[in-house]
Parts: sequence; C-alpha cells; structure tokens
Amino acid sequence: MRRLATVLGVVVLVAGTGLGTTGVLLLRQAEASLTRVPVPELDEAAAPSDARHFLIVGSDSRDGLSDEQRSRLTLGQFEGQRSDTVIYVSISEDRSTVSLVSLPRDLLVIDGGRQRKLTETYAGGPDRLVSVIQQNFGLPVNHYAEISLGGFISVVETLGSVELCLDAPLVDRKSGAEFEAGCQQMDAEEALSFVRSRRGNFGDYERIARQQQFLRATLREMIDAQVLTDVPRLFRLVENVASNVTTDENLGVGEMRAVAQEMRQVVSAGVPMATVPAFPRRIDGADFMVAYRPGAEAMFDRLRQGVPLLDSGDRPDREETPVALISGGRTAAAGTVGSVLQFVGFGVIAAGSGDASLDAGTTTTIYRLPGHEDEAEWVASFLGAPIVDLPATVTAPEAAKVLVAVGDDASL
Repeated sequence: MRRLATVLGVVVLVAGTGLGTTGVLLLRQAEASLTRVPVPELDEAAAPSDARHFLIVGSDSRDGLSDEQRSRLTLGQFEGQRSDTVIYVSISEDRSTVSLVSLPRDLLVIDGGRQRKLTETYAGGPDRLVSVIQQNFGLPVNHYAEISLGGFISVVETLGSVELCLDAPLVDRKSGAEFEAGCQQMDAEEALSFVRSRRGNFGDYERIARQQQFLRATLREMIDAQVLTDVPRLFRLVENVASNVTTDENLGVGEMRAVAQEMRQVVSAGVPMATVPAFPRRIDGADFMVAYRPGAEAMFDRLRQGVPLLDSGDRPDREETPVALISGGRTAAAGTVGSVLQFVGFGVIAAGSGDASLDAGTTTTIYRLPGHEDEAEWVASFLGAPIVDLPATVTAPEAAKVLVAVGDDASL
C-alpha cells in the first residue's frame, strides 16, 4: 500500500502541473526515468473509455540499499524479491470512482497446479503474478506497476515527513517501530518501520490497516498546495518516484496523466480502500489466508464492473462494532465467518444457534439493528450477504450493533 501512494502521487502531481513549461519538463523527466517491462498476460481494454484495472506491487527487494541501511532499517539480509504489497485498483468507466483493494501476502492461490502464497508467485515475474490473479479471482488487469523499498524511502525523504496518528503505542522489534500514542510527524525511516509492522493479533491485516492509514496521509501531503507550488521539491519528488517505478510497456506517463486529469477530484476527496475478506488456515504445515468466497466474489464482481465498493468503514470504527453470530447449528461455518470479521477488526459475539425464525438456510443473512445501518453495510462489504431488518419479535444481544445469521454458503 505504501508504494501505491508514490505511484498515485506522481500521477496527481503531474496532472496538477500539466500546463506550461513546468508541466512539460516534469512529464519528460518522469517519462525518461521510468523502467518498462513486457507483461504479455495483461488484458487489453476495448476502448479508451472502458473501466481501467491496475495491479500495483511493492517489491521487498533490498537492491540498491547498503548494508548499513539494511541494518538501521531492520530489513535483514534477504536477497531476491517477493511481492511485499499487492494492490488492485479499479477505475470506473465514467471516471467518477476509484477503488483500492489490498490482497494479503499469504492469500492462498493455485499456481501451476500447486497451492502457494500470493507473495511467492512474484518470483516468477510480473507476468506470472498477473496470470495468477486473473485465473484465481477472475479479475481483469490492464496495467502493471511496481516500486521498491528504495523508492518508498526516497519519496518520504522528499516530502520531509508524514503525520500519522496512533490510538495506542506501537512497539515492534522486528520492524523497528517504537511510537507512543498520539499524532506525530514520521520521517522516512520511522514511516517504513510503521508500515512494515505486523504487530497485533491479526498479523498482515494489522499491517494492511497501517499501510492504508499511511497511504491516506501521504496522498494528503502530495496534493498539498505547498508541494505543488514548490517547483524544485516537485521535480525531486517526480524524479524519486519515476526512477524507482517499473511499469508495463504500455503504461507511460502520458496515459497516467490522462487518467489523473480525470480522477484528480476523486482522489482529492478520498479513495475507498478495502481488503480481501479471508480467514486463516494451516495447510501442509504452512499458514495461509483463504479468501472467503461469498464476500470475495461480491467484492470482485464490483471491481470487474468498475462500480464503487460498499462502504467498509475504517478499522477503528469496525473495532467499535460488536457483531453477534447466530450459527443455526453450523458451528464450523460460524467459526469461519467469525474469523473473517475478526481479521478486519470487528468484535464477534457468539450468540448460539439462535431462534428458529432466524435460520439463514442457504444464504448468510445480515440483520440491521435500529441506529446501526452503517455498521450493517460495513459487515456486508466483507461477507457479501444481504441486509434485512431484524424481526420485531427478535431481541438482539444487548452489546451487538449487527446480527449475522450464518448460512450454508459460509461452508463452501
């Protein structure tokens, strides 16, 4: 996620200065600095006005970083590269909406007939990663871009710092994070330790939430008037981004700029961000995240169409949203649904088998409670389940804000 900030940032900034000598020079500088690679598996859009789908990858390659930097940044001695961050970006046909979805590193995929983690498929190159996402999730991919750790560090150094607010202290020896609660300006090294931290009960999902928080903050910094009017700083930023970005052969700065011109107001107003709903499973001695099919398919269908995702709320909001689960006797399925919700931050209340009138049958059902309509939509965004009113004859658990009756589809 942090790498996507730099890609979107250069797009927005170049678009914002697209007229006059400065804009022309910025475009030339960025175009000359980009690295391009062939990605034959990409889908070709039928028309310029079609919805656009981008795959943005952050590589954890240490290339270009000194031993001293690796040590200071607690990066270890890992050689080669994996996909440290994978973001799917969907832009609507009318360019009125853009949606970002994080795909967990440990997401289970089938690659060449083998069960693998999504991050491992990147070793086969961009084409392999694109192909795996197309085949496993039915998602079209029109363009590909990636950026490295060095690019992230350079961009934050150029911005100077990014303000991030923490609800609680964060201390993580593995990432190097050591922060008190409250708002603080983070430099490049501090920001890197923040977004790399998996500290918390839900591992990579905790990190994804931090990456999304960082992305929002970075986009705010990048479209700030002080950055746009500081021409030397703007040139440094574009150079730092473009020189650390690799794209497919057809994604040039000209196309980036055209999309950005259409999307600038949308990005400025805030970009919806979500995470693929999944649950943990240990398979053959390895820990995976398995996509929760009803929720993932509903999310993927909206991305394919280029329509807005349902509002999923922010993680702090979800953490204050207890969800009562009625199993209907489907104990294992209820455990799966509970895990899906917990990994994205919801509190889960086990409410037993429940009243017979609430048995969901084939389809998991979400019951909205009075005054908590938004919270019901947040839950639906991950479960892909219909929302109905709670029958007047049924009383929900006192602490619950949403009630979910688990159906047979949660067992598939």
